Amino acid sequence: MAWQTPKTNWVSTDYFNIGDYNRIIGNIDALRELAIQMYPEFSIQDMGDSKRYSDYIYADEINAIEQNLTTICNNTYPFSIGAQKTYYPNQPTTDYAEFNRIESACLTIYQNLQGQLSGIRKLSFILGGDTLL
Repeated sequence: MAWQTPKTNWVSTDYFNIGDYNRIIGNIDALRELAIQMYPEFSIQDMGDSKRYSDYIYADEINAIEQNLTTICNNTYPFSIGAQKTYYPNQPTTDYAEFNRIESACLTIYQNLQGQLSGIRKLSFILGGDTLL
């Protein structure tokens, strides 16, 4: 999936919808793809397919988002993304502050990985370039 600009200005009156969920899981997939361009291969938990308006979002899916952010940090650079939380069925779920933390964490990781990728030095010549045809 392609990176989408995260929403980092959640307020208490905002509603979390399927578009927000799909953006977050898409961005986490994009972060992993970006990370493995510079770091050893690693896997993240399956977050399922994109949601439709007839679908529900479950606690284990939000937990997968939390775990995947931690996994990306553990396999790249230990970015400061706040404390990972765990959610349970039929219990209070994420609020606007937590969505700000999650989406801000995605943005921080993305900006740092982009900076690392653009800072990789490349040789201005090809090694062994004088081979005979």
